[in-house]
Amino acid sequence: MEVKEFLRLEPTDDADHWRLPIWEGICGGRGALYGGCGLAAVIEVAEAATGRPATWAACQFVGGAEMPQVLDLRYENLTTGRRVSQGRVTATVDGAVMLSALVALGTREFPIEGQWGPLPPAGLAPPLQCPQRRMPEGRRGGLRDRIDERVASGDADGSIRAVDGRSQLWATLPDGVPASAAALAVLGDTVSAGVDGLYADDVRARSIDNSIRIVAPRACDWVLLDNQVDGAAVGLAHGTVRMFTPDGHLLAVASQSGLVGYR
Repeated sequence: MEVKEFLRLEPTDDADHWRLPIWEGICGGRGALYGGCGLAAVIEVAEAATGRPATWAACQFVGGAEMPQVLDLRYENLTTGRRVSQGRVTATVDGAVMLSALVALGTREFPIEGQWGPLPPAGLAPPLQCPQRRMPEGRRGGLRDRIDERVASGDADGSIRAVDGRSQLWATLPDGVPASAAALAVLGDTVSAGVDGLYADDVRARSIDNSIRIVAPRACDWVLLDNQVDGAAVGLAHGTVRMFTPDGHLLAVASQSGLVGYR
């Protein structure tokens, strides 16, 4: 399934203008647009406008779009080079800004490549041997009914547990994960889950931003989300999510800051 179809993103007569009806399948458990789906829509719009693959996107959530509102997403080109385009995507509801994002797109050939950051912990069980992520009934529904999340670091009942701020989840979309920056954006929105895994109480970090750096997308059945909460102070938590294929290939690195509070 293409991510445009997964989101139900709609084109218009203007190649730089798309519409996203807010419906249950792209929302969290409380009927508001899920941040990862918002970032995915930004990436899809920018890639369609430029014809280039996204390599970086950073999104700020200014408002909370909810069902049954419709987001208008517009791409504005800032500069176009021989290899890289840079632009802005603004999403509004009835003229009010809901999110604003900057995007870089394009690639070039160069002989040096590799990955040198932290690797996933050794000995993690494969996805189908891990329990499904446990969530209170009131937080299920919406997007959570459309993706499969398996807890690789936690309890047998599917509760996430973070050791030194680090936790791991397996995740997949219907029919697997395509080699798509937008697909990785949907799955990589998990810093709040990492914060929840630090505490016995039901705590979350509500995103105020969501960024992703694309390394080398590959189609795969599952993605490992290696979630590191780096720190928290004055009501804000900050974290990083490294995204790997089951054989350890680095797909992307996501990061977020969120407002910490009880659900």
